[in-house]
Amino acid sequence: MQVTVFLASAGGWSWQLRDNAGDPVAVGCATFASYALTMANAIETCRLMVDAPIEFQPAVALGAPVGLTPRMGAVFQEFCALVHDRGIDAALLFLNGRITHRYTGLYRLADERLVNVVLVDKLEKVCPPNLESVPYNQSFCQFAIRDGQFRTENSARDRRLDGHPYQGVLNTYHAFPLVSAEGQVLGTICHFDTAALSLDDENFELLRLAAQVVAHHLPQEQSAAERDGRGYFRR
Repeated sequence: MQVTVFLASAGGWSWQLRDNAGDPVAVGCATFASYALTMANAIETCRLMVDAPIEFQPAVALGAPVGLTPRMGAVFQEFCALVHDRGIDAALLFLNGRITHRYTGLYRLADERLVNVVLVDKLEKVCPPNLESVPYNQSFCQFAIRDGQFRTENSARDRRLDGHPYQGVLNTYHAFPLVSAEGQVLGTICHFDTAALSLDDENFELLRLAAQVVAHHLPQEQSAAERDGRGYFRR
């Protein structure tokens, strides 16, 4: 049996014990502020199960494709391999190629702003200034950070966003926060578009798992504009 640790939808970390077939046999009864605290609770709880052989594999736990079909699990493993072998830019390009959204972005939280680190644009246009750096309280990212995830397929009709300056301008936004092993919010990973577009549940779950991996490979503080001199990531 293996313990896997994941970022729960409520925003904290939780754990799950799975048998050799991958089926859950026990789950944590609470969420925790950090990966380390979650693993400590899992160890303390599962060691009381004296008749169950338990393996603790933190590296596997961070990327465990819980809830994915075998096909999507293979897609996730390909994403992980790209992060390891070719870097986050290539991995985000891979994610963006699977969806209809124009943009896939990685943003770092810094000084009450969300600063772009990687931006994939299907149209290869110059990144506008309003996507390079966004005030926290004017971003959609604030809701992903607050709630542990955020998805809207048509912001113009989303009453949660009434009064927001980007309501009806940025119509599609799907995102998860990037959280360090110590529980610190580092930023967000997101798919977005000015058009109203849907994102199926499997690719939304894939984005959640990608957020866990990317949080542990976040590049140094540097915007896409600073890195490539053009303001966008060329496909």
